[in-house]
Amino acid sequence: MTHLAKISTIFFLIYLAMGAMHLSFAKGEGPGILEETKQVLSGKESDDASQWITDKTGQYLPLDLQFVDEAGLSVRLGDIIDRPTILLPIYFFCPNICSRNLANLAVAMNSLSAKPGKDYRVIALSFNDAEGYKDAAAAKNNYLKILPDDFPAGEWRFLTGNSEAIKAATDAVGFRFQKVDDETFIHPAALMALAADGRIIRYVYGSFLAGDIDLAISAAAAGTPVMAVRRLLGFCFNYDPHGKTSVFQTVKIVVLLVFGVALVLFILYFKRKGRETKKALEAEGSIRK
Repeated sequence: MTHLAKISTIFFLIYLAMGAMHLSFAKGEGPGILEETKQVLSGKESDDASQWITDKTGQYLPLDLQFVDEAGLSVRLGDIIDRPTILLPIYFFCPNICSRNLANLAVAMNSLSAKPGKDYRVIALSFNDAEGYKDAAAAKNNYLKILPDDFPAGEWRFLTGNSEAIKAATDAVGFRFQKVDDETFIHPAALMALAADGRIIRYVYGSFLAGDIDLAISAAAAGTPVMAVRRLLGFCFNYDPHGKTSVFQTVKIVVLLVFGVALVLFILYFKRKGRETKKALEAEGSIRK
């Protein structure tokens, strides 16, 4: 195994470990969850996933709603939803699964058979009305780095808006979120595939696999609503900002470990190559003698 393969394997294993960590938190097993969050999710309303995502397949997203894009320009949904469109409700300063959802979506787009701009476009819609276009621009800059250099940046829009527009859009797609005291939100993880006329065609839950998204885009192109088979919802919880187990600290540790291990592997690799090169030169010299 080459040094690059080793490093890739380590990154993949750490990614899986972080996914397992988030899954344990999503089941309520992780420390640091505020009591308010526990109460919301332990109530009767949380027993039914439809209380957080109401499947509105076949209904329509209002296309006259106005939002602000990452460039600070006012945009009407009907002007950018003119082809199959993936809508992902998130917020940019989410300390939990929003960042993973955006990253998972970007990774999936690398493997889609559908072509951005031609077959589909994507909208990341912030449901936090305190976020502005600068927050959207910073997020877009980060996640575009996961995509190929030739990805048309205009085909992934990052939108913010006022509370009225956000409520109208999220209500239309049946997406519920709830703000808690530390300025974070409890919310599910899901994206929606929309037809060119704003009709809700399919919901995608889980890890946003490329195959699932391709199927959703195809269905949106045909304009044929499809009920989602899986109803496995991930939830984003808020964490105690004073606790020592917050996701930010965990991510910092993971990043340090990743770069530390990568550095050690590079050093070991080049040391070994240096020894091999030296032995080869010595062997060649002895043969010539």
